[in-house]
Amino acid sequence: MSYENTIKDADNGAIIDFDVTPGSKSTEVPSGYDAWRNRIRARLSAKAIDGKANKQLIDELSGVFGINPSLIRLSGTTSTKKSVKLIGITREDAIQALRPFFRE
Repeated sequence: MSYENTIKDADNGAIIDFDVTPGSKSTEVPSGYDAWRNRIRARLSAKAIDGKANKQLIDELSGVFGINPSLIRLSGTTSTKKSVKLIGITREDAIQALRPFFRE
């Protein structure tokens, strides 16, 4: 299994499954691949209070994919397991953008 399995085509975009750890010592998005859960890991320094960790995740993903934060939608906002929709990004675009983080 590979990180590519976490990325799915969606209407007008791509959806990626994440396992998020808020309140970490450092921020690292992505921070690895969990094959057992089939999710990309993300570590966030922001705590899960008042949506701060979700905002940090959106901001980090905006930089990774080179899109405006308004084009990123989260589901699972109160869970550490989140699905992220990237509007206007194809599955192949997402795979290419993440490839440098997962070189083996």
